[in-house]
Amino acid sequence: MASGKLPWELEEEILSRLPPRSLVRFRSVCKHWNDLFNDKRFVNNHLARARPQFIILTESNIYSIDTIGLGGVDPTIEVNKLASELHFEAKKSTYTRITACDGLLFRHFWMQGDTIWNPCLRQVGLIEYEYEDRDFHLLGVGYDTTKPEKGYKILGYFDRLRRVTDAYQKGHLRFAIYECASHSFKFIDSLDWPMLAGLGEYVSLNGNLYWTSYNEETREYFLGSFDFSTEISMRFCLPPCGKHVSGSLHKLVLTVFKGDRFALLKQSRISRNTEVWVTKEKINNSNKDDVVWLNLMTLSIPNFPSLFNQFSGIRYFIYDKTLIMCCGADQTGVACIFIARGDMCKKIQIGSGFDHFSHCVYLPNLISVPSEFKSVQKKTLIMCCGDGETGAACIYMVRGGMYVQEDSD
Repeated sequence: MASGKLPWELEEEILSRLPPRSLVRFRSVCKHWNDLFNDKRFVNNHLARARPQFIILTESNIYSIDTIGLGGVDPTIEVNKLASELHFEAKKSTYTRITACDGLLFRHFWMQGDTIWNPCLRQVGLIEYEYEDRDFHLLGVGYDTTKPEKGYKILGYFDRLRRVTDAYQKGHLRFAIYECASHSFKFIDSLDWPMLAGLGEYVSLNGNLYWTSYNEETREYFLGSFDFSTEISMRFCLPPCGKHVSGSLHKLVLTVFKGDRFALLKQSRISRNTEVWVTKEKINNSNKDDVVWLNLMTLSIPNFPSLFNQFSGIRYFIYDKTLIMCCGADQTGVACIFIARGDMCKKIQIGSGFDHFSHCVYLPNLISVPSEFKSVQKKTLIMCCGDGETGAACIYMVRGGMYVQEDSD
């Protein structure tokens, strides 16, 4: 039987369907495979096929949560502890938050700085603010879409005092953009908090930030947006809610759907009915007045959790018409994964010690941390020997205060 080499196009197609961790191991097979990591087209194709997972951070550990068997009758999760390589240490989980922008994770450590991280590639970048800027609060991350290369920018604010009289000062928020390329702040005094006051997570899509909010005067919910190219915030569109006498009657949670659209999780405080809506078309700045929402699913499940009073927030994604959500349990606040579709809702508690946590949705990918961020490099001792008790072959990795033992298959 004759043997021959696969056409490169077919070989690349097969590789683009492999998990990132496998590709990282295979990059040493040949120069061509290694070059794929610098091929933007291949990296983007691979990202488009990625299945989301959750990253959860407690005060001392980091975990990835993957879902298994979503197409079956008894789906479950896989929990993996990740090596902590984020340079800063969380003093309190309430003072840190994590968000995603185009495959990269940005973790904010209040009064310290930010880390930029890709868990799959184990690459970490670092932003260390000057001492006088360490009270900067991160809202979200984006970039200027008019430039050929992504120059990441961080929108946030400082708590400042404004002099009213000689004897009285009033607190106010001063908004600023941190430009990662120039490592400098730019203050934006035209922004006002009522417009930027989101009811949940600030979501990054196509370089811009989006959030859900409520207008007390018009009694309407709306989606706000911030364009990093023009540095202007505005009302983007109306969600499928209508007018209400109070902004607390519905819980709205926004996320990215299919990489270029929005999904909106909506729950009524009174009836507890829960709906998932998605936008019909791709999102861009030119179609903000013509956004059409479609009802993807309605959940009337008795054991579906309340979305109100979620101290650690709510993160979710839609996969194959299934809602996968991470939030605290109703009574205890302990982190749980909820998998819901039709009349089925399965609750899976992640484990003990997850009552205070921060989390986000992460797409496993091959995107490298840009060189504009200060690289975090730590020397690592890697050793292979027998386990002290069983004699089984193990790999030991020691770096700073981190110690990991992995059984060798």
